[in-house]
Amino acid sequence: MKGLETGKDKIQKICDALKKETLEPAKQEARELIENAHLQAADIVKAAKKEAEERLASAEKEIEEKQKVFQSSLHLACRQGIELLKQKIEHELFNRELASMVEKEMADPKVIADLLLSFMKAMEERGIEEDFAAIIPKQIAPRTINSMLTSRILERLKDHTVSVGGFDGGVQIKMMSRQITIDVSDQVVRELIALYIRRDFRDLIFAV
Repeated sequence: MKGLETGKDKIQKICDALKKETLEPAKQEARELIENAHLQAADIVKAAKKEAEERLASAEKEIEEKQKVFQSSLHLACRQGIELLKQKIEHELFNRELASMVEKEMADPKVIADLLLSFMKAMEERGIEEDFAAIIPKQIAPRTINSMLTSRILERLKDHTVSVGGFDGGVQIKMMSRQITIDVSDQVVRELIALYIRRDFRDLIFAV
């Protein structure tokens, strides 16, 4: 009986030894594997989260840069559009209106006659005795201007009459012996006026 118990004890000891040497290490190894798997999974999740954050930050930065480029392009396009509009307004409104106004005023026979009278007065004040030719707009009959001039001016005019030119307003005066032409036609007057008032006009209309 004692011997059997001793045998059982030995068998138990052998079983315990086998359990300790094989099963326990296997359990330990399994636990370590599970722990490592958990650690690796956490690292993978952490890396994936970091990569997602980096990609999101990169996408946001790219979107921001594209927005800046778009806003810059839009701002430039607006400035160019406004400048083009200014030029169109200046051409359509200012240049045409000025041309129409000057042409209308300079085509007035009285204005032309007054210009010739002022020219003759200036000549006399400086003691200049010289014949000259007067060229008037194409749409005005010479007799209309001649009737408004003094006999003194008509005497000094070439052929005692004004002649017709190819412009629409004003007058051109040619001093015969000096070969000098004083151009007071509508185009010259328009350019002269525009030269002095265009800046003020732009400042007034385009104060942007």
